[in-house]
Amino acid sequence: MDVEGLVVQNTVAKWFDDIKHLRNTSYPIYWLGGTLGHLGFRIFAITSLWQAVQMSEKAAWVALVGFLYGIPLLPCSPFAGWLGDKKMSRGILLVAACIAGAFVAGIYGWVVSKQYESQLYLGTANLFVGMSFAFYGASRLALLSTILHGNNVFSVASLDLSSTRMMGFVGPVAAGLLLTYYDYTVALSVAALTLLGSALAFIILNFSIDKRNHNFLHNENNGENSYISASYGSSESVLSYLKGDRIVLLLLFMGLMAIPIGMTYLKMTPVFVDKVLQGGPALYGNLIGVASAFAAISGLFVSFATNVSKPTEKCVMAVVSFGFSLVVFAYTRTFWMLYLIAGLTGLFQGVFLTIMNATYQSRVPDLFRGRIIGSYGMVWGLLPVATIGAGYLTDKFSVVWVINMSGWFCVLVGIVSIVWLRIERRHITV
Repeated sequence: MDVEGLVVQNTVAKWFDDIKHLRNTSYPIYWLGGTLGHLGFRIFAITSLWQAVQMSEKAAWVALVGFLYGIPLLPCSPFAGWLGDKKMSRGILLVAACIAGAFVAGIYGWVVSKQYESQLYLGTANLFVGMSFAFYGASRLALLSTILHGNNVFSVASLDLSSTRMMGFVGPVAAGLLLTYYDYTVALSVAALTLLGSALAFIILNFSIDKRNHNFLHNENNGENSYISASYGSSESVLSYLKGDRIVLLLLFMGLMAIPIGMTYLKMTPVFVDKVLQGGPALYGNLIGVASAFAAISGLFVSFATNVSKPTEKCVMAVVSFGFSLVVFAYTRTFWMLYLIAGLTGLFQGVFLTIMNATYQSRVPDLFRGRIIGSYGMVWGLLPVATIGAGYLTDKFSVVWVINMSGWFCVLVGIVSIVWLRIERRHITV
């Protein structure tokens, strides 16, 4: 066997060894809660967007529903991160978020079953479920590295993101099937039940954490994190930390630019399917599902690495490739080609998001992790703002034009990031 073969064999063996060690941590129940939570939130979001398409012929209204679901990320994510950094149990925040989401989804399902639905009720339900998801997302990501008991944070974080993104495949496909063969009430009820299951899993997780180590949330187990933590006192601000960690700062910049604009394709796809492809909810759910499945696959491959050298360079390549794939997606009409391009779009998106998320969790010290991830959540909170603009531009021009231009914008972000990296290198060499 050649040297490269031995390296691959050792890498895979170490990966399986890391997975075996997870049995001795609270990760399995954490994974179950996250899987059910993502499934419930995705089914609700897909169901709501398709209902919005059927309620109105205006793409701007569909965009408004997406806006109401995502805008709570702006104020709620940093608040959730701040609460987590202040040592309020992130597990408690997770339980509350899942219960709240299940409650709202269940109530709105009852409203729909009684045929009381309206644009007002749909928008209100999305606003409150979006608030639940904002607390859920920030709290769950910030909690991960504190339950691993010394296991490789980067690898496990990548694997975790891969597994939960797979719910981005299962959720849309399930929602599409439920809407095709049943109705909105059934889809919303399934979403509520899975969120309740997630809340139950996180309740068990809280007891498990308290039983294993009462002081666990105050410790950092990754060697690199310990080194960075030692460099900052408790009085240091997040801004001071970012000035000293250019990698995290550049990743936040790319997220701030590429995510709000590039990811609008997720919100505009129902309009694209309905108006351009003349398809139904099953096709819509399948396209989003394929993109999410390939994003999950990319996360699985990234998880084989104990770390990623030069994460910013790899993220730049992924962002540029993601942008080009969106351009091709906008002008593709052959169905099998659409599935292929949707898969590539998800693949490049997954590489970018996985490396970025795993770097935050493995690199940022516990002192700042909640607030950094909360700031990252604010980036996603800008997506609904961009979605409103995308909806307006879709009505003014076309959904094809919007998806195409969002792709070119991501390419531009990649070019700007390349220039940033070269300036940084020149500054270091000088």
